[in-house]
Amino acid sequence: MKRTLLSLVAAVAAFFCAPTANAESPDGLEARYPVSFTYDGKEFDPAAWKPVRKDIDAQTFCVTYTSPDGKLALKVTYKQYSDYPVYEVRPTLECLSDTPTAIVENFKFLDYVTECPSSRVKIRRMTGSMSYGSDFVRHDVLMHQRFECCALSMSQLEGKGSAWLPYLGVDYDPLNGVEVAVGWTGAWKADITYYEDLNFAVGLDKTYFKMLPGEVFRMPYTVIYERHDKSVDDGLAEFHRFIIKYKTPRDASGKIFEPLLPLTASGGNKTDENMLMVLDKATRTFPDIPFNAFWVDAGWYGEPHEVTQDSNCGPFWYKWAGLWKPNTWSHPDGNMMKVAKAAEEKGMRFLLWFEPERATIHSPAVQQHPEWFHRDRNESDEAYLLDLGNDEARAWIIEEVSRNIRESGVKVYRQDFNMDPLAVWRANDEPDRQGVMEIKHINGLYAFWDELHRRFPDMMFENCSGGGRRMDIEMMSRSHSYCRDDAHMFPGMDDMTQNITLNSTAYIPFTGGETFACPVFDTYSWLSHMAAGTVFTPTDFDGMFLRREPDQKEIDWFTKMLTVSNRVRPLFFGDFYPLTHEAFDSPAIYCGYQLDEKESGKGFFIIFRRDQCQESEFELRLKDIDPKATYIVEQFEGKTKKMKGSDLARQTLTFDEPRSYKLFFYSKKK
Repeated sequence: MKRTLLSLVAAVAAFFCAPTANAESPDGLEARYPVSFTYDGKEFDPAAWKPVRKDIDAQTFCVTYTSPDGKLALKVTYKQYSDYPVYEVRPTLECLSDTPTAIVENFKFLDYVTECPSSRVKIRRMTGSMSYGSDFVRHDVLMHQRFECCALSMSQLEGKGSAWLPYLGVDYDPLNGVEVAVGWTGAWKADITYYEDLNFAVGLDKTYFKMLPGEVFRMPYTVIYERHDKSVDDGLAEFHRFIIKYKTPRDASGKIFEPLLPLTASGGNKTDENMLMVLDKATRTFPDIPFNAFWVDAGWYGEPHEVTQDSNCGPFWYKWAGLWKPNTWSHPDGNMMKVAKAAEEKGMRFLLWFEPERATIHSPAVQQHPEWFHRDRNESDEAYLLDLGNDEARAWIIEEVSRNIRESGVKVYRQDFNMDPLAVWRANDEPDRQGVMEIKHINGLYAFWDELHRRFPDMMFENCSGGGRRMDIEMMSRSHSYCRDDAHMFPGMDDMTQNITLNSTAYIPFTGGETFACPVFDTYSWLSHMAAGTVFTPTDFDGMFLRREPDQKEIDWFTKMLTVSNRVRPLFFGDFYPLTHEAFDSPAIYCGYQLDEKESGKGFFIIFRRDQCQESEFELRLKDIDPKATYIVEQFEGKTKKMKGSDLARQTLTFDEPRSYKLFFYSKKK
């Protein structure tokens, strides 16, 4: 990245003169965490763009830069939190003219340079969700100031934002660094170089566009946590606390939505009668399990048509996307209210699946309003992308979804997205408007969610997108994610689901594991899938409650599994600590993590010895345990005993065989 000597010196000086988390004003952030781009063939120069600063509150200010030709405004809002060493950078572009602007190119929404005290820098990163067994695996990179190891690039192939998980760690040394969370539900890219200094740049995958009169583009934003004199684990625990406090969805009263323990009959292909039967039988069979949501997934919509009562969503659930009215063969009332009321009577919120951005040729809207939809010319008739950047199209889908929410008593809105938008955006961009379709679509997506939230402020949002493919901080500040990877649907994915919880929970506290691929009586598999929320689909266990009744051994096992899943659920509000730190994936290692509630002194930890692990002993090192206190320690499926804190925190656990686990709950004695 080309830089003037003056701007480089300012950025470096600003970084090392950084204000603390309790500083009274957020001065210096413009130079410390700048944005960059090219306009009209020239690199953005803050001094030449007539900056005007406006203080919004004690923590927040906005700097407006006006281009030399007077046609373009860059507005950057900076926020420094008073109680955490966390900073936000939120840029916006606006056309000020009644004629188009010059070309904006290579927009980086964070582009900072800093010296590093050591000769090496570690970049912590991990794969995101792509429905592979290699999802959520750490791929740390050690960068040196030499040609072979001085550059790193990451990009998003689909345009959903989480092929690489959009949370990156930069370790300047073992006790200092930053965490960068990307707030963009689209195609971001990162370019990191380490020559004389470290240059960390995150931008859009492609930007080469003019802006038209009246256009305002909300650009991607970043959240930056600075780690000073803390280990990586302690820093991530602090960032985790920040995310729960400030970046977690809340209801109209300001209360954080608790993680769900959903019961589901799976897809909406089930008839009302079958759904009610599963709901009734499950709650009578497991009377002590506090299910708090009843989940209806894909397949409830479309023209009247007979649907097989498959254990999942039926074979043609994708066919009717875009025709958002209940299939009256399955749901004769033309809505889902009968099921929603039955769930409410049993203390559950009604969750319903939608996929508002995709439509098929079978949707009347595609026929009546072809200007609302786009597709890659290589795609089939099952993949039309609704243009959320089109005001009329967005207004239509808001009304369609809102009507179904009202008519069917929806209390948890679940949004899926089963196509790759990047190719569609690229195929439909004009030569001098490259990147615009993506920007307008993602801006429209946020506007769509914001309007639903305004209309239904107590409705919880759940975000899937083909299994955890939109897990950036913007979306996760608005939603939970209970289907965090579609690979969980395949058997043998225990290692992968362990990796999800181990590697993502520090950044994304409230995710869920679906258990229908776990073999009955396989406790190791169930606990591997367990997370803040654990989804129970009895019909996927060989049609349980739909085609057959469980025997007593099954009932006892499911009761035990659901009870422990519910027990860990509130502890995910606590501090998260990884207990294993391998920056690679293997069936021959241990995997473990700890959740700890400081205030109550309660917590739990779980260790998995994977199926090819040859080591029988694991050296346990717990965090936040008072060495002088006494703890009540309960082993799942084992004994309860008292332990001195020092003995609890530092001990050797013995595992008799591979593919085994140890789960302990602890509570500090008052």
